[in-house]
Amino acid sequence: MSTFVKKYPAISLLVLAMIFATAPALIVAAGLLPSAAIQFGALSSSLAAIVLVIVEGRKGGLRELLGRALIWRVGIQWWIIALFFMIVPSVVSLYLYHLLGGPSVDWSGLQPLYNIVPMFIFLTIAAGIGEEFGWRGFLLPRLQSRHNALVSGLIVGVAWATWHVPLFFIEGTSQYKQQLEGGLLPTILGYAVFVIVQSVQFTWLFNNTKGSVLLAAVFHGAGNAWAGHLGMGNIPFGGILTLAGLSVLITTVIVPLAGAENLSRAFKRNVLEIEDGQPDTAQPSKEGIAQPSGS
Repeated sequence: MSTFVKKYPAISLLVLAMIFATAPALIVAAGLLPSAAIQFGALSSSLAAIVLVIVEGRKGGLRELLGRALIWRVGIQWWIIALFFMIVPSVVSLYLYHLLGGPSVDWSGLQPLYNIVPMFIFLTIAAGIGEEFGWRGFLLPRLQSRHNALVSGLIVGVAWATWHVPLFFIEGTSQYKQQLEGGLLPTILGYAVFVIVQSVQFTWLFNNTKGSVLLAAVFHGAGNAWAGHLGMGNIPFGGILTLAGLSVLITTVIVPLAGAENLSRAFKRNVLEIEDGQPDTAQPSKEGIAQPSGS
């Protein structure tokens, strides 16, 4: 089992994360838990990563994974990007969608800005910490030991998008509402495009912040919080497609500026090599992982 995990980390993480994500929904459907228990599925990716690191059996593996949440000295500019990056594409996409024939932008119902703080904290913990130990903390460094940063980010994005697919069938989720309007297949494909290109953006952030899961979680939580605050979940499906297209454009700017090899001009891509048959002695490569003590 450990050999399979080392050889196929993406498949291992995706399958286990989907099992952990769907289990609460099945238990709720059976009437054994209240509907709110479905939310535990948000923790599935990080929980799967912890299990897989234990299965790998590498000495210090769990400490290395969890220690990524302690990497916070990364430069104020990256904190600003993590916290506020998604405001611009979200707002621009609303106005662009209006120009393309969508409804006019109305800010009259916008809640006070301070309301976003508890939403941000909750989403950073639930969606950010709940997922990012898996997608970025576990999977991305392993893929980057075999592929360049761009390809690795795209692979993570495909796995991440696939993990979201069951949400389109669960009543009450924003994905379910979107597919009712836009059709199941177009909505899944449009959402997948957005998630995959955003995964490249996460890779850019991750490699420029010494492999920090903390910054990835903040980026994740802030993005979801701003989307909720700005009402992105309530706009017609065409608005979501507009945001996806704009995200593709932003990513095509980031990649040549940062370089596809590392998606960073300051650091080499963050990697972790796992050698088959040597679970206790495998070490980070020379391109290496920034340890928490050096963050």
